[in-house]
Amino acid sequence: MKYDFNTAHVRVGMESAKWDAIGPAPAPGVVPLSVADMELLSPPEIIEELKKTAEFGMWGYTWWGKPYADAVKHWMSTRHGWDIQQDWIVQTNGVVQGLYASVRAFTQPGDNVLLVTPVYYPFYRAVNLNGRTVVESPLKLVDGRYEVDFDDFEEKAKDCKMFILCSPHNPVGRVWTEEELRRMGDICLKHNVLVISDEIHFDLIMPGYRHISYPTLGEKYADNCVMFSAASKTFSLAGLCVAHAIIPNPELRKKLDDEVNVCGCYTYSIFGIRALEVGYAKCAGWVDQLNQHIWDNYLYFKEFMAKNFPEVWVADLEGTYLCWFDCRCFGMDGQTLAKFLNEKAQLFLDDGFIFGPAGDGFERINLACTRQALEEALARFKAAMDQR
Repeated sequence: MKYDFNTAHVRVGMESAKWDAIGPAPAPGVVPLSVADMELLSPPEIIEELKKTAEFGMWGYTWWGKPYADAVKHWMSTRHGWDIQQDWIVQTNGVVQGLYASVRAFTQPGDNVLLVTPVYYPFYRAVNLNGRTVVESPLKLVDGRYEVDFDDFEEKAKDCKMFILCSPHNPVGRVWTEEELRRMGDICLKHNVLVISDEIHFDLIMPGYRHISYPTLGEKYADNCVMFSAASKTFSLAGLCVAHAIIPNPELRKKLDDEVNVCGCYTYSIFGIRALEVGYAKCAGWVDQLNQHIWDNYLYFKEFMAKNFPEVWVADLEGTYLCWFDCRCFGMDGQTLAKFLNEKAQLFLDDGFIFGPAGDGFERINLACTRQALEEALARFKAAMDQR
């Protein structure tokens, strides 16, 4: 089946956080390419299932059960080569909620939590708002590719209780190799640092790359890990609030489950559960075509920059639908650049400084959009930069 990734859908008036942020009446053709949800419809199989669920007319208190677990088990086995058990699953309303709960469950106020940066900004909030301390190990650029600075990583890990791994990495788009994951894991095991692995983008992998789920490295790694995943990024379901942790270690699993329930978050959306079940059962082909569409958009973006602004460095896109690029060549600090792009180009991206100090002067663009939306956005970028 051939799916449609080229029909635009305007979300004005839909109470979309991303669209509302640019104002009530964006200019024609302006599409925000910021927050990590898609400007593409979910798979038609999911849409049809949700229509049936809506038409049923009763949406009472909902809890996940065997159909949900079977769907997750099937997807993890067929897509990621990991055979899991139903009782390893801990339900959450979202991965971010799970990260916040993990910080509280496994650390104490004042404890240090390690991040490799720049990184997804809610990681900072999950640590800081819970009274813990962020310790940053900045990624380093080696021959145009971000890598972990393992000497710095180990030195910082010595004083930390937890490491939050972003895999694939948001915003720089890295898909960590098995060797890199093992080196990070071995350091964490050596210094008794718990690994929280956020793998929400794990289905969005570009041609030539392979995602390795952290717990599949081996029993000792799985035993020291809480892995989070969701169908939300894969199928554009973020508003349906459905996610889970997969935790083989029963002691860690109980601690997280207790913390999730202490928060009062133990009721879930029937729409989210149904969407995941159908997505994981019927929509693998849709994901394959989506990844090819994202890759084609990336190639277009990279070629556009190489032709028109060769001084702009564009990170290789290995995973996620989020492309990271360096705008420091334009001589503006991050705040000035953000204002310029918003006001002069009507271009709404995620500004690099929100991902930490290492991101200042960079921008992140969401490529899960139609080609037309991308072309029009880049035309506005060029016009504004040519006139600056």
